[in-house]
Amino acid sequence: MVSVSQKIKVAVSNLLRSQMELDVEDYGLKSLSDLCNRILARYAEFTPPDPTKMGPDDTLYKNIPSLQFSLNQHGESFANFANSFAKNAGTKIAALCRYYFESYVNMPRGKRECFIFRDSLDKLTSAAEAHANVNLTYRDKPKHVSPCFLAFSPSQVRAYVVVCDDCIDAPAATRFHSLRLCHIKGVALETGSKAFHCQKFELSRQGETFREHFDPFLCYGQQVKVKLTEEGAKRYNKLTTNRPKVIAVESDGNKMPAEQNARLECAEVNGAGVYTFKCSEKLAKVYFPQFLSDADILEPRDLRLWFKEEFEKAAGVYKR
Repeated sequence: MVSVSQKIKVAVSNLLRSQMELDVEDYGLKSLSDLCNRILARYAEFTPPDPTKMGPDDTLYKNIPSLQFSLNQHGESFANFANSFAKNAGTKIAALCRYYFESYVNMPRGKRECFIFRDSLDKLTSAAEAHANVNLTYRDKPKHVSPCFLAFSPSQVRAYVVVCDDCIDAPAATRFHSLRLCHIKGVALETGSKAFHCQKFELSRQGETFREHFDPFLCYGQQVKVKLTEEGAKRYNKLTTNRPKVIAVESDGNKMPAEQNARLECAEVNGAGVYTFKCSEKLAKVYFPQFLSDADILEPRDLRLWFKEEFEKAAGVYKR
């Protein structure tokens, strides 16, 4: 028999344990115990277990550290189910827990994020369907936004909610933000409000464009012009994480013919030159600082000034 507050010990494979530990770190959860409880609290959302296919005997995992956790108050429903299932099927509670942990890990990581943060996601989805605004906290900062849609990174490992903010004087494209689901807290619906992106046709169209051409940095339709040195070009070809694609090239002051640029969208460059990237300012601030003096941000001007100010601050540190 198992009950709330009772410690449970579950033998698992190295792969399962490592995947769960990765999720704990990536989602900012308190502990493995926290993750275990979140999974078991939603046990009813998984395919019901088949007693004849409950997995191998625990002896296969005897040299691997077991998962140990205590059921919290949200685990009462699981405890009642587990006790009944174990009694009728002659299955150990630990084996039943392992079944649900394996079912969880077998989901794509982006889907796992939605599973763990389902409460926040349900509120955001409801607000999007009602065309209403919400107040929420994102990375410890309060935000007043209207949820637009849920999307996943190209590799399906992260879940994002695209929102439109309340900065009414800002350009349409800059009012949209891609928020990582696991960092969204305290979602509260603003009853009777009208979603910001539904108040103007231009904003509605921009939101649909980002939905159709989603990437986590909302780069579609955004451009950044950068002058790369030879070393900068080599670095660009090596640094593949979050690398923006080239959409236009100027080499030695000569622009590539327009018809050739129209066909260009690549992820490698050929030597020093002035390149135009399919890139939002947010992505540029993440990707290009690692180039130091080997990347000169030319356009847009506000972004160039941001880099200038940030590098001057950094230079000031080293002058002390």
